[in-house]
Amino acid sequence: MRAAVLHRVQEPLSVEEVAEPIAPAGGVVVRLRAAALNHRDSWIRRGQYARIQLPCILGSDGAGEICALGAGVDASWLGRRVLLHPSSGWGADARAQGKAFAIRGMPGPGTLAEKIAVPLCEIEPLPEHLSFAEGAALPLAGVTAYRALVTRGELRAGEHVLITGIGGGVATCTLVLARALGATVSVTSSRAEKLAAAQALGASFVANYSAPGWEKELVARAGRAPSLIIDGAGGDGLNALIAAAAPGGRIVLYGATRGVPAAADLHRLFFKQLDLRGTTMGSEDEFRALVALVSRERLKPVLDRTFPLEKIGEAIACLESSTQMGKIVVEI
Repeated sequence: MRAAVLHRVQEPLSVEEVAEPIAPAGGVVVRLRAAALNHRDSWIRRGQYARIQLPCILGSDGAGEICALGAGVDASWLGRRVLLHPSSGWGADARAQGKAFAIRGMPGPGTLAEKIAVPLCEIEPLPEHLSFAEGAALPLAGVTAYRALVTRGELRAGEHVLITGIGGGVATCTLVLARALGATVSVTSSRAEKLAAAQALGASFVANYSAPGWEKELVARAGRAPSLIIDGAGGDGLNALIAAAAPGGRIVLYGATRGVPAAADLHRLFFKQLDLRGTTMGSEDEFRALVALVSRERLKPVLDRTFPLEKIGEAIACLESSTQMGKIVVEI
Protein backbone atom coordinates (compact mmCIF):
# COMPACT_ATOMS: atom_id res chain seq x y z
CA MET A 1 0.00 0.00 0.00
CA ARG A 2 1.01 3.66 -0.33
CA ALA A 3 1.87 5.72 2.73
CA ALA A 4 3.50 9.05 3.53
CA VAL A 5 6.60 8.14 5.56
CA LEU A 6 8.91 10.44 7.52
CA HIS A 7 12.45 9.05 7.56
CA ARG A 8 14.36 12.02 9.00
CA VAL A 9 13.38 15.24 10.72
CA GLN A 10 13.65 18.45 8.70
CA GLU A 11 13.05 16.44 5.51
CA PRO A 12 9.90 16.02 3.38
CA LEU A 13 7.60 13.05 3.81
CA SER A 14 8.05 10.37 1.16
CA VAL A 15 5.02 8.71 -0.47
CA GLU A 16 6.15 5.12 -0.95
CA GLU A 17 5.07 1.49 -0.92
CA VAL A 18 4.99 -0.18 2.51
CA ALA A 19 3.70 -3.52 3.81
CA GLU A 20 -0.06 -3.78 4.22
CA PRO A 21 -1.35 -4.10 7.80
CA ILE A 22 -2.97 -7.28 9.11
CA ALA A 23 -6.13 -7.16 11.21
CA PRO A 24 -5.33 -8.12 14.83
CA ALA A 25 -7.54 -10.45 16.83
CA GLY A 26 -10.50 -8.34 17.94
CA GLY A 27 -9.56 -5.66 15.43
CA VAL A 28 -10.03 -4.53 11.85
CA VAL A 29 -8.23 -3.02 8.89
CA VAL A 30 -9.67 0.30 7.71
CA ARG A 31 -9.30 1.35 4.08
CA LEU A 32 -8.65 5.05 4.68
CA ARG A 33 -10.37 7.51 2.37
CA ALA A 34 -9.24 10.71 4.06
CA ALA A 35 -6.88 11.92 6.78
CA ALA A 36 -6.49 15.37 8.34
CA LEU A 37 -3.32 17.18 9.32
CA ASN A 38 -2.56 18.58 12.77
CA HIS A 39 0.26 20.80 14.00
CA ARG A 40 1.62 17.71 15.74
CA ASP A 41 2.54 16.33 12.30
CA SER A 42 4.50 19.49 11.52
CA TRP A 43 6.22 19.54 14.92
CA ILE A 44 7.37 15.94 14.46
CA ARG A 45 8.60 16.68 10.93
CA ARG A 46 10.57 19.65 12.22
CA GLY A 47 12.04 17.69 15.13
CA GLN A 48 10.15 19.80 17.68
CA TYR A 49 8.39 16.93 19.48
CA ALA A 50 9.37 14.68 22.35
CA ARG A 51 10.67 11.12 21.89
CA ILE A 52 10.53 11.02 18.09
CA GLN A 53 10.91 7.51 16.66
CA LEU A 54 11.53 7.21 12.92
CA PRO A 55 10.74 6.08 10.30
CA CYS A 56 7.04 6.54 10.88
CA ILE A 57 3.73 7.09 9.09
CA LEU A 58 2.30 10.32 10.52
CA GLY A 59 -1.37 11.29 10.88
CA SER A 60 -3.78 11.08 13.83
CA ASP A 61 -7.12 11.66 12.08
CA GLY A 62 -8.76 9.34 9.60
CA ALA A 63 -12.02 8.09 8.12
CA GLY A 64 -12.70 5.17 5.81
CA GLU A 65 -14.31 1.76 5.36
CA ILE A 66 -13.57 -1.47 7.17
CA CYS A 67 -12.03 -3.84 4.62
CA ALA A 68 -10.75 -6.75 6.74
CA LEU A 69 -11.70 -8.35 10.06
CA GLY A 70 -9.57 -9.97 12.72
CA ALA A 71 -10.49 -13.10 14.64
CA GLY A 72 -13.60 -12.69 16.78
CA VAL A 73 -15.02 -9.65 14.97
CA ASP A 74 -18.61 -9.93 13.77
CA ALA A 75 -18.95 -10.03 9.97
CA SER A 76 -21.48 -7.17 10.07
CA TRP A 77 -18.59 -4.72 10.53
CA LEU A 78 -17.24 -5.38 7.05
CA GLY A 79 -17.77 -2.39 4.75
CA ARG A 80 -18.92 0.01 7.47
CA ARG A 81 -17.92 3.69 7.25
CA VAL A 82 -15.98 4.59 10.37
CA LEU A 83 -13.94 7.23 12.18
CA LEU A 84 -10.75 6.45 14.05
CA HIS A 85 -10.12 7.53 17.62
CA PRO A 86 -7.12 9.90 17.44
CA SER A 87 -5.56 8.34 20.54
CA SER A 88 -5.67 5.32 22.83
CA GLY A 89 -5.03 4.34 26.43
CA TRP A 90 -6.52 7.32 28.26
CA GLY A 91 -6.94 5.23 31.40
CA ALA A 92 -9.46 4.89 34.22
CA ASP A 93 -9.13 8.43 35.63
CA ALA A 94 -11.38 10.82 33.73
CA ARG A 95 -9.52 13.79 35.19
CA ALA A 96 -6.28 13.20 33.27
CA GLN A 97 -4.69 10.75 30.85
CA GLY A 98 -2.60 7.86 32.19
CA LYS A 99 0.89 6.68 31.34
CA ALA A 100 -0.37 4.41 28.53
CA PHE A 101 -1.96 7.33 26.66
CA ALA A 102 -0.71 7.58 23.07
CA ILE A 103 -1.67 9.74 20.10
CA ARG A 104 -2.02 7.96 16.77
CA GLY A 105 0.81 8.51 14.26
CA MET A 106 4.30 8.16 15.84
CA PRO A 107 5.49 5.95 17.27
CA GLY A 108 2.62 3.76 16.03
CA PRO A 109 1.44 3.88 12.41
CA GLY A 110 -0.69 6.87 11.47
CA THR A 111 -3.42 7.68 8.99
CA LEU A 112 -1.45 9.13 6.07
CA ALA A 113 -1.71 5.75 4.36
CA GLU A 114 -4.14 3.68 2.34
CA LYS A 115 -4.85 1.30 5.21
CA ILE A 116 -4.45 1.01 8.97
CA ALA A 117 -5.06 -1.81 11.48
CA VAL A 118 -6.80 -0.89 14.74
CA PRO A 119 -8.62 -2.57 17.63
CA LEU A 120 -12.40 -2.51 17.26
CA CYS A 121 -12.64 -0.34 20.38
CA GLU A 122 -10.78 2.47 18.58
CA ILE A 123 -13.38 3.15 15.91
CA GLU A 124 -16.76 4.86 15.84
CA PRO A 125 -19.41 4.85 13.10
CA LEU A 126 -18.99 7.81 10.74
CA PRO A 127 -22.05 10.07 11.12
CA GLU A 128 -24.26 9.54 8.08
CA HIS A 129 -24.34 13.21 7.07
CA LEU A 130 -20.53 13.53 6.89
CA SER A 131 -18.31 12.80 3.90
CA PHE A 132 -15.03 10.98 4.47
CA ALA A 133 -13.15 14.29 4.25
CA GLU A 134 -15.46 15.93 6.80
CA GLY A 135 -15.19 12.89 9.06
CA ALA A 136 -11.40 12.92 8.93
CA ALA A 137 -11.42 16.57 10.02
CA LEU A 138 -13.27 15.78 13.24
CA PRO A 139 -11.37 13.48 15.65
CA LEU A 140 -8.35 15.24 17.19
CA ALA A 141 -9.61 18.81 16.90
CA GLY A 142 -13.13 17.77 17.85
CA VAL A 143 -12.32 15.80 20.98
CA THR A 144 -9.90 18.53 22.12
CA ALA A 145 -12.60 21.15 21.62
CA TYR A 146 -15.27 19.02 23.30
CA ARG A 147 -13.19 18.38 26.41
CA ALA A 148 -12.14 22.04 26.62
CA LEU A 149 -15.73 23.25 26.37
CA VAL A 150 -17.76 20.61 28.16
CA THR A 151 -15.57 18.66 30.59
CA ARG A 152 -13.01 21.25 31.63
CA GLY A 153 -14.94 24.38 30.66
CA GLU A 154 -18.28 23.26 32.13
CA LEU A 155 -20.09 25.25 29.47
CA ARG A 156 -23.69 26.22 30.18
CA ALA A 157 -26.18 27.31 27.52
CA GLY A 158 -26.38 31.09 27.25
CA GLU A 159 -22.82 31.76 28.40
CA HIS A 160 -20.49 34.12 26.58
CA VAL A 161 -17.50 32.13 25.31
CA LEU A 162 -14.32 33.69 23.92
CA ILE A 163 -12.24 31.54 21.54
CA THR A 164 -8.80 32.82 20.61
CA GLY A 165 -6.84 32.28 17.40
CA ILE A 166 -9.77 31.40 15.17
CA GLY A 167 -8.81 29.60 11.99
CA GLY A 168 -6.91 26.68 13.47
CA GLY A 169 -8.62 23.29 13.57
CA VAL A 170 -9.31 23.19 17.31
CA ALA A 171 -10.45 26.81 17.56
CA THR A 172 -12.77 26.51 14.57
CA CYS A 173 -14.26 23.26 15.86
CA THR A 174 -14.71 24.89 19.27
CA LEU A 175 -16.76 27.64 17.60
CA VAL A 176 -19.03 25.10 15.87
CA LEU A 177 -19.55 23.07 19.06
CA ALA A 178 -20.07 26.10 21.30
CA ARG A 179 -22.78 27.48 19.03
CA ALA A 180 -24.50 24.07 18.95
CA LEU A 181 -24.44 23.99 22.76
CA GLY A 182 -26.20 27.34 23.02
CA ALA A 183 -23.34 29.74 23.73
CA THR A 184 -22.81 33.28 22.51
CA VAL A 185 -19.36 33.20 20.92
CA SER A 186 -16.64 35.80 20.45
CA VAL A 187 -13.39 35.09 18.62
CA THR A 188 -10.01 36.68 18.02
CA SER A 189 -7.53 36.60 15.14
CA SER A 190 -4.96 38.92 13.59
CA ARG A 191 -6.46 38.34 10.11
CA ALA A 192 -9.58 40.17 8.96
CA GLU A 193 -10.57 37.38 6.57
CA LYS A 194 -10.60 34.83 9.40
CA LEU A 195 -12.74 37.09 11.57
CA ALA A 196 -15.22 37.50 8.70
CA ALA A 197 -15.33 33.74 8.16
CA ALA A 198 -15.96 33.20 11.88
CA GLN A 199 -18.91 35.59 11.78
CA ALA A 200 -20.33 33.58 8.89
CA LEU A 201 -20.05 30.49 11.13
CA GLY A 202 -22.02 32.16 13.93
CA ALA A 203 -19.55 34.23 15.96
CA SER A 204 -21.38 37.22 17.43
CA PHE A 205 -18.35 39.40 18.18
CA VAL A 206 -14.80 39.48 16.82
CA ALA A 207 -11.56 41.25 17.72
CA ASN A 208 -8.09 41.64 16.25
CA TYR A 209 -5.77 40.58 19.07
CA SER A 210 -2.90 42.63 17.64
CA ALA A 211 -4.77 45.87 18.41
CA PRO A 212 -3.93 47.42 21.81
CA GLY A 213 -6.83 47.17 24.25
CA TRP A 214 -8.80 44.76 22.06
CA GLU A 215 -10.17 42.99 25.14
CA LYS A 216 -11.82 46.15 26.52
CA GLU A 217 -13.39 46.98 23.18
CA LEU A 218 -14.70 43.42 22.76
CA VAL A 219 -16.34 43.37 26.18
CA ALA A 220 -17.87 46.78 25.55
CA ARG A 221 -19.35 45.71 22.21
CA ALA A 222 -20.63 42.40 23.62
CA GLY A 223 -22.17 44.09 26.64
CA ARG A 224 -20.72 41.49 28.98
CA ALA A 225 -17.40 39.80 29.68
CA PRO A 226 -16.82 36.18 28.65
CA SER A 227 -17.34 33.71 31.49
CA LEU A 228 -15.42 30.99 29.59
CA ILE A 229 -12.29 31.52 27.49
CA ILE A 230 -10.72 28.76 25.36
CA ASP A 231 -7.10 29.45 24.39
CA GLY A 232 -4.39 27.48 22.62
CA ALA A 233 -1.69 30.15 22.43
CA GLY A 234 -0.62 31.22 25.91
CA GLY A 235 2.28 33.65 25.81
CA ASP A 236 2.02 37.25 26.89
CA GLY A 237 -1.51 37.39 25.46
CA LEU A 238 -2.67 35.47 28.53
CA ASN A 239 -2.83 38.68 30.54
CA ALA A 240 -5.31 40.18 28.07
CA LEU A 241 -7.50 37.10 28.60
CA ILE A 242 -7.26 37.52 32.37
CA ALA A 243 -8.32 41.14 31.91
CA ALA A 244 -11.21 40.18 29.62
CA ALA A 245 -12.65 37.38 31.76
CA ALA A 246 -15.75 37.91 33.85
CA PRO A 247 -15.34 37.63 37.63
CA GLY A 248 -15.54 33.96 38.58
CA GLY A 249 -14.81 32.95 35.00
CA ARG A 250 -12.79 30.02 33.63
CA ILE A 251 -9.83 30.14 31.25
CA VAL A 252 -9.11 26.76 29.64
CA LEU A 253 -5.72 26.29 27.95
CA TYR A 254 -5.22 23.49 25.42
CA GLY A 255 -1.86 24.64 24.04
CA ALA A 256 0.95 27.17 24.29
CA THR A 257 2.01 27.95 20.73
CA ARG A 258 3.23 31.40 21.86
CA GLY A 259 5.07 30.03 24.87
CA VAL A 260 4.73 31.14 28.49
CA PRO A 261 4.00 34.71 29.57
CA ALA A 262 6.95 36.75 30.75
CA ALA A 263 4.91 37.85 33.77
CA ALA A 264 1.40 36.63 34.53
CA ASP A 265 -1.04 39.09 36.10
CA LEU A 266 -1.55 37.00 39.21
CA HIS A 267 -3.09 39.84 41.21
CA ARG A 268 -5.96 40.21 38.77
CA LEU A 269 -6.22 36.42 38.45
CA PHE A 270 -6.91 35.89 42.14
CA PHE A 271 -8.82 39.13 42.73
CA LYS A 272 -11.31 38.21 39.98
CA GLN A 273 -11.62 34.68 41.41
CA LEU A 274 -10.67 33.13 38.05
CA ASP A 275 -10.04 29.45 37.35
CA LEU A 276 -7.07 28.67 35.09
CA ARG A 277 -7.47 25.12 33.75
CA GLY A 278 -5.35 22.92 31.51
CA THR A 279 -6.64 20.33 29.06
CA THR A 280 -5.40 18.19 26.19
CA MET A 281 -7.09 15.81 23.77
CA GLY A 282 -9.81 13.70 25.41
CA SER A 283 -10.83 10.24 26.58
CA GLU A 284 -12.56 7.49 24.65
CA ASP A 285 -15.84 8.38 26.39
CA GLU A 286 -15.48 12.04 25.39
CA PHE A 287 -14.80 11.04 21.80
CA ARG A 288 -17.99 8.95 21.73
CA ALA A 289 -19.94 11.86 23.24
CA LEU A 290 -18.50 14.18 20.58
CA VAL A 291 -19.56 11.86 17.74
CA ALA A 292 -23.04 11.55 19.27
CA LEU A 293 -23.36 15.35 19.46
CA VAL A 294 -22.20 15.78 15.86
CA SER A 295 -24.71 13.15 14.69
CA ARG A 296 -27.60 14.55 16.71
CA GLU A 297 -27.08 18.16 15.67
CA ARG A 298 -25.82 17.30 12.16
CA LEU A 299 -22.73 19.42 12.70
CA LYS A 300 -19.96 19.67 10.12
CA PRO A 301 -16.28 20.42 10.70
CA VAL A 302 -14.90 23.35 8.74
CA LEU A 303 -12.58 22.31 5.90
CA ASP A 304 -10.06 24.74 4.47
CA ARG A 305 -8.89 22.66 1.51
CA THR A 306 -8.00 19.14 0.45
CA PHE A 307 -4.90 17.63 -1.16
CA PRO A 308 -4.25 14.21 -2.67
CA LEU A 309 -1.78 12.00 -0.80
CA GLU A 310 0.82 12.53 -3.53
CA LYS A 311 0.89 16.25 -2.64
CA ILE A 312 1.48 15.74 1.08
CA GLY A 313 4.40 18.18 0.92
CA GLU A 314 2.11 20.95 -0.30
CA ALA A 315 -0.43 20.06 2.38
CA ILE A 316 2.20 20.30 5.14
CA ALA A 317 3.43 23.62 3.74
CA CYS A 318 -0.15 24.94 3.80
CA LEU A 319 -0.49 23.88 7.44
CA GLU A 320 2.80 25.53 8.39
CA SER A 321 1.77 28.80 6.70
CA SER A 322 -1.03 29.24 9.30
CA THR A 323 -3.27 30.83 6.68
CA GLN A 324 -5.99 28.18 6.83
CA MET A 325 -9.52 28.54 8.12
CA GLY A 326 -10.41 25.09 9.39
CA LYS A 327 -8.82 21.72 8.68
CA ILE A 328 -6.47 20.66 5.91
CA VAL A 329 -7.48 17.22 4.66
CA VAL A 330 -5.55 14.65 2.64
CA GLU A 331 -7.73 12.51 0.38
CA ILE A 332 -6.45 8.98 -0.15
